[in-house]
Amino acid sequence: MTWMNIARGFKVIALVLFLAPWLLVSCQGSPLIEASGLQLITGDLEPSQDSPFGAMVAQSERETATLVPPGDDEPGMASIENGRWWALAGAVLITVGMGLGLALRPSRRAALAASVATLLAMAVLGGGMVWTVESFKSELREAADQAPTGTDEFSQFGRTMAAGVIGGIAIDVRWGFWMTELALLMATVAAGLAATGQTLPRVSVSVASPGSQ
Repeated sequence: MTWMNIARGFKVIALVLFLAPWLLVSCQGSPLIEASGLQLITGDLEPSQDSPFGAMVAQSERETATLVPPGDDEPGMASIENGRWWALAGAVLITVGMGLGLALRPSRRAALAASVATLLAMAVLGGGMVWTVESFKSELREAADQAPTGTDEFSQFGRTMAAGVIGGIAIDVRWGFWMTELALLMATVAAGLAATGQTLPRVSVSVASPGSQ
């Protein structure tokens, strides 16, 4: 076992965690959309089945699928769908880091290249997630600003309804994303130790023979 093997193991874990939940969009605490890293890449975003509201949205989409093509005109959806680019870039950088660790020679150069690629993947994923969350919130604010601006009772009612609905929508980063970043951090550290020539501490176990006391 070497530090590079440990680094490769953490990268594999990071790729597997692309299947775990990364993002959750909820309304008044009721889940609407839950997306994994892989779903961000493929754009296959589906309403959550963990709440009556999400199930109702899913049923509505199935009933209207033949009449209205799916789009990204809902507030915040464009930001989530655009997340495919940074999620894909992160996955590619993780894969490239694994390839460099196997292909380059000598081993220290391979470890350094793998460490840099993994660090870049962590930065791309972290920066991309921050951009998605902030863009989502910005789209919600813009949608709230587009509420009816008249002074009549109907416009006031429309503003109140829009503020209530939009104000109840929230976006949260789920555990799968944080565990992915943690796995990449551990992989970067392990590859960095390999690049400096560090070796794993050896543990020697001695067995006392009978009668040696």
